[in-house]
Parts: sequence; structure tokens; C-alpha cells
Amino acid sequence: MIKLVTLDLWDTLIIDKKDNERERDLKRTDFIVKTLNLSDEYRGKITDHFNELDKSLKYPSEENEWTITPQAQLQHLFTAINAYPSDEQFLSILKFYTECDLDNPPVLIENDINICLEKLKENYKLVLISNTGRTPGRVLREILKELKILNYFDMLIFSDEVKMRKPEPKIFLTACEAFHVLPEETMHVGDSMLIDFNGALSAKVNPVLYLPNGNSIATPFIRSLFELKDSMGKYYDKD
Repeated sequence: MIKLVTLDLWDTLIIDKKDNERERDLKRTDFIVKTLNLSDEYRGKITDHFNELDKSLKYPSEENEWTITPQAQLQHLFTAINAYPSDEQFLSILKFYTECDLDNPPVLIENDINICLEKLKENYKLVLISNTGRTPGRVLREILKELKILNYFDMLIFSDEVKMRKPEPKIFLTACEAFHVLPEETMHVGDSMLIDFNGALSAKVNPVLYLPNGNSIATPFIRSLFELKDSMGKYYDKD
């Protein structure tokens, strides 16, 4: 019987409006160039870094552990472009880099998602498990609060705070251990086959793939979070 439901964040509960992240990265680039008084030729190098970061976030590995925290991302960038900010400059850039989402925030991926979470919370512990990129858990909490879904979760696990990330089994097991629930009594929902579905399987947690606009590539899968309860009953709560 399922006792604990864990959910991914990006592209499962929230989603960026078109070109949001590109616009943020342009602002980040401008801020870095101006703060460090760099020439315009550095803009291309910074863009290359953001492209490398995006690829590494999509395919996490031990080789790209520099992506886990924004601090490490910036240190990696400054090493790559041979820039040497002062401590004061670094902190100023870090603040801007991590808080861009607050001026141009993501939106809920489905309307009335709060209703879905409220119903789930009546019967299950709810935990958010999110890999973070440029935006850390500290800022994501503010966004979730503004979207009015923060309080539905009994626990929030952000990769930059626990220093590990999906698909590592331990990040899923952290949620199980916190509530003294077995992996087989846990279900994880997320949009990534590699990071969410296979990651959950590696921890012996029951996975559900969230595909609002895609074709089925695994079972079970759902096209709406409102289908989750039925999917749970069909595949995991049969007894």
C-alpha cells in the first residue's frame, strides 16, 4: 500500500513560460559582464557555459557535480573564462544569478493543481524532490509560496541543499527514511525517464511518468496529475 508520494518540481508541478530561462540568462550575462567590467567578447563564453550547464543538468553524472550548487556553477564559469571576481563581486553576482526567477517566475503546469495536491494530502505524506539548477531551494520556496502550493508538502528536498540529486537512489530514500516508510510503500511522480522514472526504480520506489504532451514510453504514465489517484489504484494499491 502506498503511504508516501514524492513529486518532481520542474515540468511536473511548475513550468517556464516560453523563453523565460533564455531571457533570465541574458540578464545574468549582462550583470556578470557589467559587474566584472568585461568586454563584449565574454558574452559568447558565458553563453557557452549556460549551454554546458543545461546539458549537464539534463544528464547528471559524477563528472558534472559542479552543477549541484549555484556557487559551484559560477566558480566553474569564472575558471573557464579566466575571470577573478572579488568576494564582494562574487556575492553580488550570486545573488542576482539565483534570484532572477523572482522577477520572471514559472507558472503552475496545470490549472487547479492545488485541488489535486489537497486531495492527495488527505491520504498520503507528500514530499517534493527537486534537482535545482541556477535557482536554489531557498528561492524556489518563495516561488512555491507565491503559487500557493508550498504548504501541501510535508518535506522539501532540493539537490543544492542535500548535495545530491536524482537519479541517485539516496535522494529518494531520504524521503522514505524521514517518514519511516519503505521504498515499496512510496510512489514518485516526475517527467524525466532518466532522472525520475529510472531514478525511482533504482531506489526500489514505485515510479509514475508524467507526460502531459508526450506519448507513452513507460508504464505507468499519466497525462494529468488528476489521473494520479486512479493510476495508483491500478498499479500499486491493488490490495
